[in-house]
Amino acid sequence: MARSAGARQSQVRRVIVAALLIAAATAVYYQIPVPGQMREDRWAIMFGCGVVVLGLLILLAGRRLLRAGEQARVRGLVLLLTLTVLFFSWADESVAALPNQFTQLTTKTDAVYFNISTLATVGFGDVHPTGQLARAAVTIQIVFNLVFLGAAVSLISGFFRARAAGRLQGGSAGSGSAGSGPDKAADPEVPG
Repeated sequence: MARSAGARQSQVRRVIVAALLIAAATAVYYQIPVPGQMREDRWAIMFGCGVVVLGLLILLAGRRLLRAGEQARVRGLVLLLTLTVLFFSWADESVAALPNQFTQLTTKTDAVYFNISTLATVGFGDVHPTGQLARAAVTIQIVFNLVFLGAAVSLISGFFRARAAGRLQGGSAGSGSAGSGPDKAADPEVPG
């Protein structure tokens, strides 16, 4: 019983830490200044470098998440998603400072709203790219979301499916408990 209470406290603590990290990342996003109007080629170079760095970060974090426990995978995915939305929001607000690139994107909150609606594929149409540079950036964002975030979600959900299948096989055969098997040993968050 004490072990279960300790596990719950540990889980609550990890959820609180994840929520604080998301809040901190969002606070940093609102504090980072957006460069004033810059040349389009310089913006494109800055954006391209940012996309490459974000992609590498997701790949490296994804590899670590594959070795982590289930709960750590979910928290890591949420944090990566948050960083992705905040990066593209910052990039969109910075390109919106260029003439004729966006309609109705004037604040950081507008940029977050636009990026979440783009990620969720609802696209209300009130905020939208009008310039070629902004349209190219949003196209890259959509492809990025499909490739990187889709792959991350697919990998993590694959682990959940494999674990569920293992539990079903273990339960029907009667040869082990739901928490037995190789997945338990590899999952540091499952009390052993």
